[in-house]
Order: sequence, then C-alpha cells, then structure tokens
Amino acid sequence: MSLVLVSLIALMCQKGIHGKGINSLIGPYIAYGERFYMCEANNTQLPWRWNLRASHFNPHKPKELQRLTGNLTGSTSIDDSCWGKVIMDTWSNNQWKENAFMANFKNNACKALKENIPGFYEKISKMEMKGACILKPGVNEFNNTSVDWTFPKFAIMPYGPYRFRVTIGKAESRYLCLVVECRIIPKPA
Repeated sequence: MSLVLVSLIALMCQKGIHGKGINSLIGPYIAYGERFYMCEANNTQLPWRWNLRASHFNPHKPKELQRLTGNLTGSTSIDDSCWGKVIMDTWSNNQWKENAFMANFKNNACKALKENIPGFYEKISKMEMKGACILKPGVNEFNNTSVDWTFPKFAIMPYGPYRFRVTIGKAESRYLCLVVECRIIPKPA
C-alpha cells in the first residue's frame, strides 16, 4: 500500500517546487574597499601611515577596478626581515565579530604582501614584481590609481562585510597598522 501511495504522490508532483534558488555563502569573489584608516593604539604615530579614499563600487560594472586617491607614507624600510599579522573581522548582528580569520607571518612580511595582494603591492613598490622585496621609505601617491584587489592565495571566501587589519613590524616595534573596511561579493560568471 505504501509503495502505491509513494508512486501516486510522485506522479501528482511532477512539476516540482516553484521557489527561489539558495544563494551561495562562499565561493569565488570580488573584494572592494569602502573605508581606509589607521589602527594606531593610544594615538601614537607609527612610521607608516595612509590617507586613502576609494571610488564607489559599481555593482553594474563589477569587473571595473576600484580607484584610490591619497597617499601611503613611510619613514622606515619594510623588507623580508619584518613580521606581519593580518586579522579579518566579520560584521554580524550589528557588531564586528573579531578574529574571524587570522594569518601570522613570523618573517617575510614583504613577500607575504607581494604574494597575497599583488595588485596593491605593484602600486606601492614602484618597482618590478621580480627581485628583492622591499618597501622603501617615502611617499607613495595614489592619484585616481586603479587597484586590482585580487588575493590569489585565497581563491574562495565567505561573502559579506569585513574589517581587514594588517600590522607589520620588526622585533618588538610596530611599523604600521592599517585597516580597510571592505566587502566581499560573488564574482560574476
């Protein structure tokens, strides 16, 4: 009897359910920055600072690169003898949930920047992508400069808003502490 009932229900429901597809929560993505600021503790100035403003992201033209205006200024060199730390906080329930993703680079901070954010590194290094990795002191100006925010080592990520904090230093001293409030959205096909 149950076999007949299951067959009858299957024949009656041939059209299926008319509903929406479930949106993916993780996958290939496009990242874009919304706010750029410093994360210095107790208003102490670090050797590296930035004052950047980004163009608005146009969802109708997702492959168009974001443009930056401002500067990144440093008074000391950053090379592969420096350490680096990246912390990504995620926005949920109207507050930042800290330490959602963390990456520590005990040394080779410059190389980690070069390999993980090559589009940004290319704009600030003022040199070719090959050879020794060093960020020299000075002023790096962005005048409506297009930046490719691709992260080749992180091919998929959960979608949503993030606070991306990067800290670089040497031994016990910190050289920079920068924050980007950004958004990760699905990459169009």
